[in-house]
Amino acid sequence: MENVVGGSKTYLAAVELGASTDTYDALGEITERGDTSGITPGDVERAVSAFAGEIQQVPPMYSALKRDGKRLYDLARAGVEVEREPRSVVVHDIALKDWAPPVATLQVDCGKGFYMRSLAYDLGQALGCGGHLKTLARLRSGIFTVSDALSLDEAEERFADGSWREVIHSPDAVLGEMRALIVGNRLEEMIRNGRAFTEGGTSSQAQSGERCRVYTTDGRFLAIVIFDAELRQWRPDKVFALNYAEPIGVF
Repeated sequence: MENVVGGSKTYLAAVELGASTDTYDALGEITERGDTSGITPGDVERAVSAFAGEIQQVPPMYSALKRDGKRLYDLARAGVEVEREPRSVVVHDIALKDWAPPVATLQVDCGKGFYMRSLAYDLGQALGCGGHLKTLARLRSGIFTVSDALSLDEAEERFADGSWREVIHSPDAVLGEMRALIVGNRLEEMIRNGRAFTEGGTSSQAQSGERCRVYTTDGRFLAIVIFDAELRQWRPDKVFALNYAEPIGVF
C-alpha cells in the first residue's frame, strides 16, 4: 500500500569518502578519487548539516525513474547519461553517528523520494573528495521499526502457537493522518458496491482529493474514500473485505 512505502523513513548509512562511483554505491565503477587525510569530524558535520530540511536533490542515473519512457538505469547500462532535473525532497533529521576515516556513518530521517545514494555522492562532492554509499540499513518505514520486526523463524513460531495476533497490525494502522468517517448500514452497502455518497458534516468541510478512512458503527475498518469536489461526494478508493475467518493485517 502506498501509505506504507510513501511514508517517512529512517536509514543508517555508511558513506565511504575518497572515491565516487558511477552507481553512487559500492557496486559501481570508480569514477574519481580524492584525498580524505585532512577531513575532520567537524568538516563532515558541517557538510552534513547542509542537507537538512527541504533540499533539491538530483537522482542518480542508476534509478528506476523514466526519461522518454525508458528507465534511467537501462540508459546508464547502455552508456547513456542524461541530465536529471533536481527534485524537492525533505530531510527531517540528519546526524553524523560515527567517523572512522574514510567512512562516515549517518542516520537520516527523510521523506518520500529521497535517494541515499545521491546523498553519499553529494556529501563527497561537498567535501571535495568524492564519496559513495558503502552500506545501508533501513531502521524505520512509517510506524514500522526494525526493532519490532520478526524474523521468518519467529513469524513461523507465532503462527504455530497462535500468538501471531499479538504482533499483527490492522491495515488502518498506517492511516492515522487521515480523518475517520463512521457510516451506518445504508452507506456501508453503498461503499461495498462502489457507489459515491454524501455525508453531510464531512462533505461540507472536505477538500478536493482528500482521503478518509471509513469504519462501520461496530468499529470495523471498511474503506478508504476520496472526495470529489465537483460532485461534492465521497467515492470509494479502496474497499476492504470484512467477512474473513481470520483477521488480516501487517507484521
